[in-house]
Amino acid sequence: MAGCFPWPRRRNTAAAKIPMDLNLSDSLSDGENLTMPTTAMYSISGGRALAEAIEAVADLVPLPFLSTFVQVAIKVLEEATAIEENVKDLQARVYSLMLAVVDTVPVNKKTSLELQDKIRKLQSILDKILGDVQKIKEQKKWLLLFFRNLNKERVDRCVDRLNAALQQFNAGFPSRSSLSILIFPQVVSQLHVEDLLEKIRADYSVFAAQLNRIEDAVNRTTRPHNAPSAHSRQDMPPPTRKLYGRDSLIEEIATLLASEDASRVCITGAGGMGKTSVALAVVDNPTIKNVFPKEFIFWVPCVEAKSSDLLRRILYAQLRVTAETYDSLDTLLLELNATKQRRLILLDNFETPWLSGEDQVKVEHILLRLAKLSHIALLVTMTSGFPPGGIEWEHRPLSPLDFAAASAAFKSKYRDAAGGHELVEDGPQLDEFLTSIGRIPLAITLAATSGGRLRISPSDLLRDWRRSGPGMMSGTEALSMNQTIHSSLDNGFVKANPEALKLLAILSLLPAGTIGNNLDRWAASLNSPRVAVETLRVAALIEQGDGPFGAARIFVHPTIQSYMLHNGHLSPEARNTVYDICHSFVLDHKSTPDDRKFKSDVEALSAEELNIQGLLMETDVLAPRSKAIDALIAFTFYQALTKPSTVVASHALKVAQAVYDSGLAANREAASRLAEAHHCLGKTYFELDKFEEACVHLQEARARFKDLPGGADLTRSGECSLELLNAWMYMQTEDDDDLQSLVEEGRANLAHDTNDKYSIARGLLGYSDFLWWSDLPDEEVLPPLLSANALFDELDCLASSAECLCLLARTHACSAEYDIALPFARSAVEKAEQTGAVALISRTLRITALCLVDLRSYEEALGVITKLLAACQALGAPLGVAQSLELLGYSCAAKLDLAGARRAYDGARLHFARKQCSVMGEQGVERCSLSLAQLQGRTAIDMDFFHTIAKPAPWY
Repeated sequence: MAGCFPWPRRRNTAAAKIPMDLNLSDSLSDGENLTMPTTAMYSISGGRALAEAIEAVADLVPLPFLSTFVQVAIKVLEEATAIEENVKDLQARVYSLMLAVVDTVPVNKKTSLELQDKIRKLQSILDKILGDVQKIKEQKKWLLLFFRNLNKERVDRCVDRLNAALQQFNAGFPSRSSLSILIFPQVVSQLHVEDLLEKIRADYSVFAAQLNRIEDAVNRTTRPHNAPSAHSRQDMPPPTRKLYGRDSLIEEIATLLASEDASRVCITGAGGMGKTSVALAVVDNPTIKNVFPKEFIFWVPCVEAKSSDLLRRILYAQLRVTAETYDSLDTLLLELNATKQRRLILLDNFETPWLSGEDQVKVEHILLRLAKLSHIALLVTMTSGFPPGGIEWEHRPLSPLDFAAASAAFKSKYRDAAGGHELVEDGPQLDEFLTSIGRIPLAITLAATSGGRLRISPSDLLRDWRRSGPGMMSGTEALSMNQTIHSSLDNGFVKANPEALKLLAILSLLPAGTIGNNLDRWAASLNSPRVAVETLRVAALIEQGDGPFGAARIFVHPTIQSYMLHNGHLSPEARNTVYDICHSFVLDHKSTPDDRKFKSDVEALSAEELNIQGLLMETDVLAPRSKAIDALIAFTFYQALTKPSTVVASHALKVAQAVYDSGLAANREAASRLAEAHHCLGKTYFELDKFEEACVHLQEARARFKDLPGGADLTRSGECSLELLNAWMYMQTEDDDDLQSLVEEGRANLAHDTNDKYSIARGLLGYSDFLWWSDLPDEEVLPPLLSANALFDELDCLASSAECLCLLARTHACSAEYDIALPFARSAVEKAEQTGAVALISRTLRITALCLVDLRSYEEALGVITKLLAACQALGAPLGVAQSLELLGYSCAAKLDLAGARRAYDGARLHFARKQCSVMGEQGVERCSLSLAQLQGRTAIDMDFFHTIAKPAPWY
């Protein structure tokens, strides 16, 4: 049969009903023709409820024939709906007929025989129409298609009979103008139906409850897009009671959506950032309510829409639109375009269909078609770093809350969970915890709620977080941090790129992420790390900073990072690979300030400092990897010269000591590493102005280098001796004989190899420094210093040469030869800055500033002092900061700046007080206190008064 009778295309049987202003290119796909729904059809699609309500009223009227009439009318409607062909006009007339008859029957009054007869005649006509409709319905499908015109004629005859019946029925009631309108359903409007129902309500007031059912049914059929759907409809969640730190953003988005020129807004961000909460707050905003009536705001939850098909079905359900098939979006678009009433659609959690990885092109097509309707405002939320393409979005990425908002949110939610009890522990403890969880709203809510229920402190929560990660944040399965993160990891878009999860594992091991240029190093095993970055960014699992890719920082959100670390997503192989890369990276950039590559090495290590420190601190004390100790020592040495910290240095010593104690005491390599670890820690303490602690470890290192298995390392022992000498001279607690003995030993050890010019020069440098501290005349101090400088110039050692020039400038300055000293000082700064060694730079800047002050070049001195203060602050050396501030105070006084002088001297006094246990600290407090006392009560400074202020000369 199929071969003999090819199936024809369905014709557009109601094309004339399509409004002229409808842009079909925006609503219909190519080659498709659909009937345009009319207002009457909206009522018909929900008509069963309306008919049942009318039937309920008819049952209460003491006229059995009226109830029977309505039942027959309902049967006609049901049968007509089943055949689907040319029945819309017929259905509209049947509805009109039911309303007209119910309106005509008087309440609590005797019904005339004439009216009863008319109603019976109408019922008879309906019985015949029912028979015709049932015959059409009983035809086989192919007959319905081939005899379409014949069936249409039958239906048209039914319509004509109803028209004639209505006209005849209405002839006896000329005053009822509404009935004549109801004869022609093409002009039926919501207004006419409502007017008629209002009149029925007045007449049938004794049946108010039943009439309310009619009104409810009409409301359901006449409000926008009211129709049953195959997919269950979900109500929009209520807005969050209070959002912290988002008020201005909510107002901004509401304004954008209310404007017809910018009504496409996409809110993106990581899971738990509060995207849905912000969107619901926007919808609840007064600006939105003034533009969009409640019934024209639609919430579309996309969290279950894992395909384009499911997305379409959810759209039909949430927008209350029914269709013959949900395989196309056309019916829904025609419905949305039937009027130009503005509507707002919130597509919530759009990342599910967008990142499903199955049919993103089809999902994109749905979104683009919605966006083409200019009177439809779109608000999209999605766990992503980017909005969907092809649409001109107002993109609003959500960032973590600032500290003030995060703290306020935590305290409020803690108080609610604790039954009104306030959080006791606050300040740094709370800030540290909020930092650790990334100040993400969902994490704050869950942690505060959990903490409040148990009445525990942020310190306790922080301990639990470090132990368990997001698992410590209890909540419902749908709202837990673990589930939120799992959903982001589990989408098809991420799974489609296996390297994405590998890169996420690598980045999760890096506390501070990495820059694009270093990605190839950390992710050397990946074929396309940049493609993996893009995948993870789209899924909002990582962030990328501003600027070009090579210099931008790429990092994982703290909650996701913790999830990866605590939920078995990091294999031992991945961890070991990252550790090995870290150790090799540090050792590849191991150098001294006298190496030409030291500055570039410093820059490379600085870019990864937090990552390196974090990874090195995970070194197993009992079973360190092969290069771990060497990397620890090399990194500690780098930090001592740039950003001194005892954290890594102490850990390096602990690891080296454990290896040494594990039975390798007789091993020269293990013993040498232990001595190096003591040396590095001692050097670190010295740069932090902690001279007593420095001396302990420098003495230990010196002794161990002299007593190594297989023979002493005299060069390393000599270096430790001179550094110990430096600490003793700063402390000024050792007698001269001890100092003399130490410098002679150190110089001799450094010069034991006559071919080692570098070590010999280092010995001369240390010796000349000792001579200066011993207050010997320049004739004795300068010769060894000049000899050392000549050797360093020959060897092209910038750092050591800068040290020599610095000491030459100091020597001449102490002899009041400032004109001679200043060129040496400036040359020292120039060479020191080429090395990148911050500690050395600060020393050369200090002597330069002093020379400028003594030469009364106060304006230039202030510029140098500013750089000096920044260098000392970077080092974290309180004595250096104090000295810089004292010099700043003196220079401000020279410029007659009273307020600046007071602030600088007060800051200097506070920093000197931190080192008051030393002679220099004690003397600094006395000088600054005296200067402040002199400035007290003055309203201005003149030059006569300035000359009474003590110069900071004692620390040359």
